Amino acid sequence: MRVARALVTALCALAAAQLPSVLAAQQAAAGGTSPIVGTWQLSTLERGAAGQPLSRVPNPMGMMIQAENGYVIEIVSQAARPATLNATEQFMTYQAFWGTSTFDANGSTVSYHIEGALDPGRTGQRFTRSFQRKPTQLVLTDAASQGGAMTRLTWERIPELEALPDYQQPVVGFWQWTAAGLYNAAGVNVQPAHRDASVIVYTPTGHMAVLYLGPPGRKPFAGPTPTLDEARSAWQGSVSYYGTYIVQPKSRTMFHYQLGAANPTAVGGSFMRNFEINEPQVKLIFPPTMLNGEQVRNTLTLKRLAGVNDMWPALQR
Repeated sequence: MRVARALVTALCALAAAQLPSVLAAQQAAAGGTSPIVGTWQLSTLERGAAGQPLSRVPNPMGMMIQAENGYVIEIVSQAARPATLNATEQFMTYQAFWGTSTFDANGSTVSYHIEGALDPGRTGQRFTRSFQRKPTQLVLTDAASQGGAMTRLTWERIPELEALPDYQQPVVGFWQWTAAGLYNAAGVNVQPAHRDASVIVYTPTGHMAVLYLGPPGRKPFAGPTPTLDEARSAWQGSVSYYGTYIVQPKSRTMFHYQLGAANPTAVGGSFMRNFEINEPQVKLIFPPTMLNGEQVRNTLTLKRLAGVNDMWPALQR
């Protein structure tokens, strides 16, 4: 009995010693193998000059989506932006970029390379943030902003759907814009479109984000704040919003519902798109419209950058 009791005591002690690491592994799996992977909703935004206390920006809102393979999109804005904002004011209250990131597994920093941004001067830039991961929060601190200013963003993690439908899984991922145009009934692209590097992202939480930039050739701003002409030029042809989406598998349609948008008047609106997936590509087909007396449909072709396993590494399929 003494031997048995000693054995049980030893096993319990061993289990107790291993429990923290087991729980840590389970927690890491729940949020991806990297602590920054997931779909995040902005809860607090703070800014301040170097060496000065940070001040909270009122009514912050935004979304950040981080994939395990490094792709990221981030949109930061403010709630209740009035429709009367001019182009410069819109720019100063809505920032968006996408690109790649590298997580420092031995420390607490993440490095970014911007592939595309609403601000044309940010495209190609690299910067580093420190981060702190809490149970459901992620705090990112950027001390490399213009003028030495510091920005601290606190994000709340949005949980994945408890039952992600099989028909929705092929849609989930980062998709990069490759071509688009207005196609007539004969399948001829009668009005091709061109854009800077752009993406649309669908997450396993039921959320989505878009950053479609204008045609190549957008010029950086001369100063930290764009003039009206500079802002209008940078906005020209650009579309950016985030929100939720629904997939209808029988009709092969998707509905986008806008929670936040670069254009303040678009908030609360919705879109319907047909879709065709032919890995590694997807086509998004807009409802028909008329051009020069003939019916055409705007069709976007995108290539996959990240899939459902990158967006939700812990998914058991």
